[in-house]
Amino acid sequence: MISFSSNYYDSFSIFHGSIAGIMGTRFDLLISKLSKSETVSLWNKVVIELERLHKMMNRFDSRSELSRINFNAQKSPTILSEEMWDILNDCKQYNKLTEGFFDITLNDMSQVIFDETSKSVVFATKDLYFDLGGYAKGYALEKIKKMLLDANVEHSLINFGDSSISAIGNHPFGNCWSISIENPFQKGEMLKEIELKNQDFSSSGNLPTHTQHIINPYTKELNSQSKLVCVCAKNPIEAEVLTTTLMLATSEQQKRIKSNFKIDKIFVFNL
Repeated sequence: MISFSSNYYDSFSIFHGSIAGIMGTRFDLLISKLSKSETVSLWNKVVIELERLHKMMNRFDSRSELSRINFNAQKSPTILSEEMWDILNDCKQYNKLTEGFFDITLNDMSQVIFDETSKSVVFATKDLYFDLGGYAKGYALEKIKKMLLDANVEHSLINFGDSSISAIGNHPFGNCWSISIENPFQKGEMLKEIELKNQDFSSSGNLPTHTQHIINPYTKELNSQSKLVCVCAKNPIEAEVLTTTLMLATSEQQKRIKSNFKIDKIFVFNL
């Protein structure tokens, strides 16, 4: 169930909005140095956009476009909306840039046939489907960040469950936004504090309550490493794509893959 809350703190000119249960996690938005009326209006637009993206890209919702594609493309070419066509082609490109490790089919992206003329896709093999779990939050961050920048927001933190974050400007009481990385296997233990300013952050790894959820598309095996990968970049989608990829690729593969992206920093924690 999705629930919403928001507050504006007049004494500090800070707005905080929160959505629980959106895109599989919690969403938080902080905006500073903007009037109450401006932030409330912007927050309403953000909520509408996130609900739209959630409904479009949720493969577990039978009414979503992604669910419809997964069902129909098993049998025949399925025409996509313009936005979904762009999303899937973006994922296809990232599949190439990551040497196949980023794969939204969790199986074999080469078995998806794209038709440029009709803007359709069809699966060449049975039991194939799309899962945008390693892409959707990065895409949503990019959309929301653009909305804020277009509204002349200079200082904001956009946060999906502390694992996918976009930082605009700085904290009202500092020169950046500080993000603490906690050890998921040792509650209360801080692994590192990262300073973000006009940057995007993503982390990926196995959690004590959510183990073996990352699949190697080459071996079809579930990753069981007690490892956390964090990426700071200038693009939230690329940060999201890379964290999953770097969980799976070997050291030599990682070197080649990283050269295809503009990365600020990478942190790997073996837990």
